[in-house]
Amino acid sequence: MDNGNGCKIGVFLCECGRRIAPLVDLKGLEQKLAQDPAVSYVATLPFACLTPGLSNLRQAVAANGLDRLLVAGCEARILLKKFEGELLSAGLDEGQVDMVNLRDHVAQVSDLSPEDKAAKGFKLIQAAVAGLAALTPTVREKVEFKGPVMVLGGGIATYSAAQELSRRGIESVLAVATDEWEDEIRMLHEHYPGERHYYDRLKEIMKEVDASPYIRRITVGELTGLTGRTGSYQATFSDPTGGPPRVHEVSAVIACLDGQMLNQGSNFGHDGRNVICHTEAEEMMWTLGVPEGKVLFWINDYEAGHPEYAYLSSRAAWSMARYMRSHSPRTQVTIFYNHNMSIPLSTGERAASRQLGITWVPYDGSLRPTVQTGYVTYCDPVSHLECEMPWDKLILSPRRSVGHEALKVAQVLGLEHVEGHFLEQHKQRVRPEMVGRAETILAGSARYPCDLHESLRQGRRAAAGVAEIAATAARGELYAPRMVCVVDASKCIGCGLCKEICDCGGIEPVEGPGGNIPRHVDPMVCTGGGTCAAACPYHALTQQNNTTAQREARVAALARGLAADEVLAFGCAWGGLAAADNAGVKGLKYDPRLYMLRVSCIGQLDPSVMARAFLEGAGGLLLIGCPPEDCHHSYGLDHTWSRVNLLKKLLALCGFDRRRIALAHADLNEPEEYIRTAEAFVSQVAALGPIERTPDNLEKLRGLYSTVNNARVRWVLGASLRRPWEDVYPGNQRNALIFDRDFMGVLSEEFIRARVANLLSSEHRPFQLSELAAALKEDEAPVMESLREMVGEGLIGRMHKDGVAHYVLRS
Repeated sequence: MDNGNGCKIGVFLCECGRRIAPLVDLKGLEQKLAQDPAVSYVATLPFACLTPGLSNLRQAVAANGLDRLLVAGCEARILLKKFEGELLSAGLDEGQVDMVNLRDHVAQVSDLSPEDKAAKGFKLIQAAVAGLAALTPTVREKVEFKGPVMVLGGGIATYSAAQELSRRGIESVLAVATDEWEDEIRMLHEHYPGERHYYDRLKEIMKEVDASPYIRRITVGELTGLTGRTGSYQATFSDPTGGPPRVHEVSAVIACLDGQMLNQGSNFGHDGRNVICHTEAEEMMWTLGVPEGKVLFWINDYEAGHPEYAYLSSRAAWSMARYMRSHSPRTQVTIFYNHNMSIPLSTGERAASRQLGITWVPYDGSLRPTVQTGYVTYCDPVSHLECEMPWDKLILSPRRSVGHEALKVAQVLGLEHVEGHFLEQHKQRVRPEMVGRAETILAGSARYPCDLHESLRQGRRAAAGVAEIAATAARGELYAPRMVCVVDASKCIGCGLCKEICDCGGIEPVEGPGGNIPRHVDPMVCTGGGTCAAACPYHALTQQNNTTAQREARVAALARGLAADEVLAFGCAWGGLAAADNAGVKGLKYDPRLYMLRVSCIGQLDPSVMARAFLEGAGGLLLIGCPPEDCHHSYGLDHTWSRVNLLKKLLALCGFDRRRIALAHADLNEPEEYIRTAEAFVSQVAALGPIERTPDNLEKLRGLYSTVNNARVRWVLGASLRRPWEDVYPGNQRNALIFDRDFMGVLSEEFIRARVANLLSSEHRPFQLSELAAALKEDEAPVMESLREMVGEGLIGRMHKDGVAHYVLRS
């Protein structure tokens, strides 16, 4: 039967051998569910996840016309994907199938009677059913590739990427600054010193690219804009001849960006003549030939504060030293290195070094060498004697950075850059099916410092990834993930908050009434973290098939059924929920008064979901995420910290204890720690007692709920959320106390305004100031201030009767 919401939900209880069936009264649970009008079909299976059980599920869907399905068995983290895949042929897509962990959250973790465990399971199943009923399934979105792949940025990886695409039969456009690849070879040492041995192979790659019918080379100016989404981009370049901008329609973009090499400056004695860096040494050999005399390569990356670059610098020094000795036997070459560094040579290279007479000399890394005219003074790491190393030419390691030109391209591509770091992005640690493709497809030493071989490998790898997606699209089999964010353009005002806090790079600007405004999400890039949707001041962002409305429905259904001493919790699938699952697997016992709902990331929880829990009857709410700095969606825990802080302030304004809501974290490998967290919070809420459901308390809770949905409150809250470039948990705390005071002032104002609006809306009659203040139990002064502002904004009307102002809600 239809449940009244236009959908038919089937619930299947799994016996799971003897891990659920004897411990939970499944027969009584099935009978109770059969009487629930929200459930269209219910059955019990021995093992829902095995072949006979899966067959029974498909048959039940077909025979009963089910369009939603819930399995009450074990871990959704492990088996939900399997159920979704098996039921896809039955017409149920991702989001239309859900699970409740009856085994590990109910059966295995307490000593309740089977009947009491069935009662707990019923409440959790009811909540999941309510979430499924609130689902509005979306149609699977097919992604098409329109046009060639563009390789831009000017990095040397351009050629390996183009070669790979050509060999796979994919058309590409190379956006470069010069038509002559010989010029690029000539200047390559500025980005990759010490790589002469690779030039012949590189030239062959370039010749193959030039000859390929799949590749078109265009000369462009600066990249000034990139709009669109995977499969259909518009790349805009300035015209190098001064003409109008050029726009190219492409299906995908690969950014190949080379980093910059700078000298170490006077801090290490650099003078540009006798004390130079790798790039200057290469230029010298190009123009003047190999210098004679004593050449000393100092691998000074440790002293420059970047020991991680010492390997690259020493490999470049070895390559240049080998070239010098091979072309000028009178040149004496020494490589001078910190004793904490391992010599990066193979056995064969060590033999070649000895044969060529290249000396490797270590120094004690605890004492910095000193550069003097013709000598470097250092401490011997074995004898600890002060020694001197003579030199005629001193060559320092380069100072590596992203570079100005690469940064300009990265800015257009929407890449966030942290000062002192490279462009390598923080990868969202999610399952492959949760994201369509990599964020920005990036290759080259601007991504992270590397040698020429690695840069070319990155180009090939990036191209291979794009080619696979393009081939899937060509077969008509490329679909966007379903659990991604979408923008309601009618609500979006282009404030940019979502793009500012998004770490996956999926939110892009499009042309709108107000110009370029971020109101579009690339579904192939979005990872479904959802914290951007939870932050939107206007609810213009929604995570489709997993919406805030669904989470509110789950919370409302569960909160209404909780006893006075029972507690509602949300568990992150990677942290809190995983730890709870493992507690059940281990058979660890803990307080059964905790009821946990699953969420893929704790950052998805809109403040309205938290407020709804209290409005519907919860006496406490516990949110358990990943450990700090270990969030799989980057900043979910951080953002939730700010939202919980909002709820604490509003609970205090209501006159309730701030401790009724708490944020915690858990490691999936430490379920014992999770149990201590859960039991501590349950005991804390039990000591506080329930929130009495008096008319006054309900009025305040309705005001709390309205306040967290207020655009001004959500905007100010958004200012406190951690940005991708911040490396401090919980976000940048500069001026934190000043912000907190201002935020509290905003909350106090909007809380009264929300309560005034709710009262006027519910009573449908004019109110005097004194009546409103008495009904809200507030002083007249703040109520009057709110009324004055609301009248000015046109939200309420003001009329005078017998000389006294009366206020009424505008229709």
